[in-house]
Amino acid sequence: MKKHILSIVFISLISATAQAEDKAAIPFYKLDTNHNDILSTDEAGVLPDIATQWFMMDKNNDGQLNRAEYSNYQIPAPAAGVK
Repeated sequence: MKKHILSIVFISLISATAQAEDKAAIPFYKLDTNHNDILSTDEAGVLPDIATQWFMMDKNNDGQLNRAEYSNYQIPAPAAGVK
């Protein structure tokens, strides 16, 4: 019985991890195409809804995102009924 419960918990953890990876933002290094350790609006423009979050994320108001600022990016939730 204990092995059965552990198996269920393990499978649940794997499933939750896979779902989290599907919803994860694109890694910073993949967006930073010129490798200057800063994201421009052009580089980050491939992200869904980044423009609506940009000014909240750009804490130092320099018009760019560093790694720490980018870590606050939140992928928008899908609209109700969208799969």
